[in-house]
Amino acid sequence: MVVINAILNLKVNYEIVELESFSGNQAKVYSIVPEGATETLFEKFLSEFENIFREEVKDILKTIYQVGHTTGAKSSYFKPYEGKYGDFVCAMFDLPDKNLRLYCMRFGTVAIILGGGAHKPKEIKSWQQDTKLSKVAIEMIRYANEILKQIDNGEIYWSADKTELEGNLKNYENEEDN
Repeated sequence: MVVINAILNLKVNYEIVELESFSGNQAKVYSIVPEGATETLFEKFLSEFENIFREEVKDILKTIYQVGHTTGAKSSYFKPYEGKYGDFVCAMFDLPDKNLRLYCMRFGTVAIILGGGAHKPKEIKSWQQDTKLSKVAIEMIRYANEILKQIDNGEIYWSADKTELEGNLKNYENEEDN
């Protein structure tokens, strides 16, 4: 547990980007681009699993589109408390016959920030029991910690109508150099 806490406290550099094709009048959908990367964590997830779990990836894409355009980020799509209470980290709802878990932050029904995900073997109960799941879950928790710090510091804030994230969506150690 001490090792996990130390990892969670490491600084991460990233940019939050809106995924415009998924965002709509019901919710905004964002993802994270780690510093130095050319794709979002969500795009990396899609690339890794689109050929292995084609139908499940299609279902996830359809659900995310519905979140943005039809339903908002209603709680029935998400498994809450994948991190610690209050960090907003959850997973896209894991149906009994499905194999993928996608980690994200959910802000009520109005916004989600998609992270990465992995295959969740059915014989395990929690992400801590699998190396790959642990890696992506801890990564999302680390980003969530930094994003919440930026919100607490007023660097990131909600738009006047409380539907969009605004402010400094780039979190870099040496911002003057970027």
